[in-house]
Parts: sequence; structure tokens; C-alpha cells
Amino acid sequence: MENLLVESYYFSTVLSFFAQQFFADSHATCIFWHPAFDFRLETVHPMPLIIMDWHRWANRSDQDVYDYKIKEDEFEGKGIPYNDWTLRLTVAIERSHCETFIAFQEQIPEFARYFYHASIYSIWRSLRNRFMFVYTKEFEDKKDSYLSGYIFQDQPNILVITSQYLNSSTFEIKTNRFVGPRNFNKNPEPVEFYILQRFDAKGTKATWETQSAMSSKMRNLKGREVVIGIFDYKPFMLLDYEKPPLYYDRFMNTTDVTIDGTDIQLMLIFCELYNCTIQVDTSEPYDWGDIYLNASGYGLVGMILDRRNDYGVGGMYLWYEAYEYMDMTHFLGRSGVTCLVPAPNRLISWTLLLRPFQFVLWMCVMLCLLLESLALGITRRWEHSSVAAGNSWISSLRFGCISTLKLFVNQSTNYVTSSYALRTVLVASYMIDIILTTVYSGGLAAILTLPTLEEAADSRQRLFDHKLIWTGTSQAWITTIDERSADPVLLGLMEHYRVYDANLISAFSHTEQMGFVVERLQFGHLGNTELIENDALKRLKLMVDDIYFAFTVAFVPRLWPHLNAYNDFILAWHSSGFDKFWEWKIAAEYMNAHRQNRIVASEKTNLDIGPVKLGIDNFIGLILLWCFGMICSLLTFLGELWRGQG
Repeated sequence: MENLLVESYYFSTVLSFFAQQFFADSHATCIFWHPAFDFRLETVHPMPLIIMDWHRWANRSDQDVYDYKIKEDEFEGKGIPYNDWTLRLTVAIERSHCETFIAFQEQIPEFARYFYHASIYSIWRSLRNRFMFVYTKEFEDKKDSYLSGYIFQDQPNILVITSQYLNSSTFEIKTNRFVGPRNFNKNPEPVEFYILQRFDAKGTKATWETQSAMSSKMRNLKGREVVIGIFDYKPFMLLDYEKPPLYYDRFMNTTDVTIDGTDIQLMLIFCELYNCTIQVDTSEPYDWGDIYLNASGYGLVGMILDRRNDYGVGGMYLWYEAYEYMDMTHFLGRSGVTCLVPAPNRLISWTLLLRPFQFVLWMCVMLCLLLESLALGITRRWEHSSVAAGNSWISSLRFGCISTLKLFVNQSTNYVTSSYALRTVLVASYMIDIILTTVYSGGLAAILTLPTLEEAADSRQRLFDHKLIWTGTSQAWITTIDERSADPVLLGLMEHYRVYDANLISAFSHTEQMGFVVERLQFGHLGNTELIENDALKRLKLMVDDIYFAFTVAFVPRLWPHLNAYNDFILAWHSSGFDKFWEWKIAAEYMNAHRQNRIVASEKTNLDIGPVKLGIDNFIGLILLWCFGMICSLLTFLGELWRGQG
């Protein structure tokens, strides 16, 4: 409770008192100077003030401390329409960080008309905006004609100080109603105001409960509407036309829609606590939309910019382009962008016969066979050197090579030896070869029994290496990626992203070799899987990691009055564990649990496929080898015939 004693200089005293109480914690206060109101603010504590003389704006004098040409060029480059009010207010908010404002008489409708535009165009924003409007009725053409506009409907912290005459000692302190049903007409009626205090300044002591007068508006909204833009996107938000309770759809002008979802539940419970009414708008049923440079847009975010909606959710990420012109809440959850990619096929080719041994082991086998051939050739050469010279080096080495090949394939030789040295080498070679062939046979049997799968593009790096096209229904899936800080893999994946409509994606999932975007929620569930039909899941698998992840938020219009309370509510929501509870509840109630488990299980390849019939593909390598040997034998035979005839 504060006391005010009005003295002879009435307006200075009244404005000083209320500015001290109402603007005490403001970063800076912008005052639009009016020559008829010659006053001076006298406060206990220093108050940073920005004086703006709107009568001199048209002159563009050299007294400006800021070069407005910089902001004009920025507006023109983005295609943003502006005037002096928009330009000056934007600069005042962005550069001086004005949070509180005082406007007088005929300035009030101009300020109310252009302040929202300035607040959108300024990248700096505040959650503590307060407004004081001062006018006298002797200069007014029509009662309360100054107090009309969207700002008086949408902002709770508005204080109006009026008097009958400029030198009057009687004042009315009023504020806007704010709570209760809103007026959504294009030509709204004058905003309802109620008097906080009326007093006569001549020796009358006035009191005003500064804290409770304004804050009580936000504690009980008395059914004030909050409009939510929504389309069906499980589990973040969903529409149902059968289950109660039913909400009013502003687009269809009917009351037959039920809304739910992990992001929607926060607003539903918030409105239970603060006594507000939920309305929905289903006019943008397919996309989140995007923002243009001139502060316009389409989809859900476009509806928020147009102030048709108060609340936009549905797995929305931290989009900087949207943040430039809107406000965002604290994070609602974590979402990872991943893909369903083609499952790996069983690897069958003519190289199947070579797969039991790795390349290095094959080289060791070749070296072993070469050493056997040399050992047999040298032993046979020296076997008869003391008896006869009938065995030359060439015939001995030929014997070594042929015998090694016969032993390697478990074939006998018709050569009879009486030398114990050659017999010993033959036995040793046979033992080595039988071990090699046994190990090879076991490896080949394992390969034919257990499937060998080709590499799938089921990780972020492999998706990039395979240069696989991945697709979604919106450009929003890559809007979150900051190209200035993204790594080369992520930039490469962006080049392979394509946008197709839902029907085309559903058709591609049955036949095409591409990835299909899904969202991995914070507690393990998957979103955006409805486009993939059940019979297409058998040829797809879930990636083992995320392409990228981001925190989801709700986007709201600039100067949304409930943002402070809603952010506090979000933090309490996470602290209590309701985020996990509602994700599991929504998924269990509206999503197919078997389908979810099937997709999650596809992340790990199931090798337990039972016995598989062998086909010609399993032996094509052996057949090719046999054909190669037969062709070589035929050519050799023809060569011998030709040589014999010669």
C-alpha cells in the first residue's frame, strides 16, 4: 500500500508517483514528449529515460544520436513496410532496451497502432513491458476514442491516467479489463476499462494497491481464450472427433473437436490452473510453415505472426528465423531426427567362395602352397641325383606343383617313390593341406548357414557415405541446421534431403532405396511414422543414431502476456516428471504399441531367421570356377592336339 499526496503541480506529482511504482524495475522508459503536458518526473531512485519528440521526426534534424538510415536500409532490404513511428519505436526497443512507455493524448492511438510492429521487428524483446497513457478529456473529440486497438485487448499492464482539464485536480486511474472473453472481431468495439481509483487532488490523500491491481489479472483469466493452431501429428498433438471433451474450432465454427498430445497437455493443464478457455484453429492442417524476411509467413508460424493463434506447437525446434519475429517458451522436450532406411539384404555373389578367409589369410595359404611346391620339387630332384640324372629341375618343379594341387583338393598321385625323404615331405604337405581344407570347409558351411548381410546406411556416417536420398514432407526438417556451424557430414546430408508429399512418400516406402524421416522422442517413442504403411516396414530398419537432435519449444506471438507464467509452469512440469508420464500415456492411448515396438526392434538386425533353402546364387562362384577350369582344360587339350600334329 502506497500513499500519494497531490500538490499544486498535479500532473508532475501524479506521473512521478505512478512512474516510481509502476516502472521501478524497468531497464529504460521511453517518454513521447507532448508540449501540452509540461511535467517533470521526480522519483526517489534514478530512472533511465529516453525522451522522444514525435513532432520533430518529420524534420529529421541532425540532433538524432542514432543513424536511422541503417535501420531504414535493413527494412528496405527485407521488404518490411515502415513509417516514422515504426522506425523510431523499433530502434528505441532494440538499441535503448525500452521496456516501459508513456504516451500522451493523440499519440496514444498512433503508439497502439505501431507498437506491435516495432516489437516484432526488433530482435531485442522484454517480458516486463508496461504502459502508461495520459490524456485530458478537454482535448478529446470522443470519449475513450484513444483507447482502442489490439494492445489494449492483449496487454495486462496498462495504466490510464485521465483528467477533465489540463489543470484539473481530479484524476481517474484506470486499467483495461484484459480478463474474460476476448473480442475477435475485425472492427473491435472499444476496450472495456475500469477505474482503480478516483480522487480530488485538493488536500485529498490517495492510495493505490500497485501490486495486487495488476497481478490479479494474471492469476485468474476468467475464461480468457487461448487459441491453439493444430494439425494431427502424433504424439506431439492430435485431433479426435469422438472423445470428450470437445473444443471450439474457430476455422470450422463448430464445437466437435478433441485435442490431445504431449505438447498440448501442457496448455490444457495450464488453463485449468489459470482459468482460461482453449480454442483451436485447424485451418493449416498439413505443415508447420515458414517465415519470410518481411516478417510474414505461412502455416502454423504464419498464423502466429498474424495473431490468429496464440500458441504453436508440434515438435517445433529452435528455429532462429522464427525466433527473430516471435517469442518461444522454455524447452518442452528433446527430439532426435533419424530415418527409417532400407534394411540390409543377404550378401550373395560369386565372391562367396572367397569369404571364409580374409585377404591376408589367402595370401598366407598361397605362400604355404608355394613352399610345398618348392619342397616337393627340390626333394624329388635330389632323390635320384646319386642314381640317375633322369629328373631335371623343370620336371621336378612340375611334379611339385601338380602334387601340391592334388593334395590341396584331397586327390592322390600315381607317382611311386622309394625315398623316405620325399615320403616325409608328402605326408607333411598332406597334413597341412587337410587342415587348411577342413578350416575352409567349416567357414564356407558357416557362411552358407548364417547370413552375411550387406552394409546398411543405418548410421549418420553411413547415410552420408552411401549418399542415400532421405525425405520428409517439409523443409522444416533441415531448417534447424545452422549451415555456419554444421560439420561436413551434416552439410552433405542436407544436400541429399528431398521434400515430397505424404502420398508419394508412402508409395516410395514400398519400393525406393531412400530414407524416411522419423522423430525419436525424449523417452524412446517415435513420431512421424504414420506415413509408412505396415507392409513396408519389413524392408526398412531404424537408424542406430540421430542425424541431429534439438529441443522442442512452443512459439507464441511477441509480447504474449502469459509467457512468464507459462515458462515457470514448464519448469515445474519437467521437475515433477509429467513429461515422461504424458509421453507414455499419449503413446499408449493413441499409437499402436506393436508397431512402435516393431520399428524400435528393427534398429538391431534379427539374424534368427531359421533354415534357408540354398539356391543357385549360393554356388554361382563354384560353378564359375568349374567353368573356368573346363575352359582352360579344353584349351590345353586343343593345344596338345595342335602340337602333336605339328
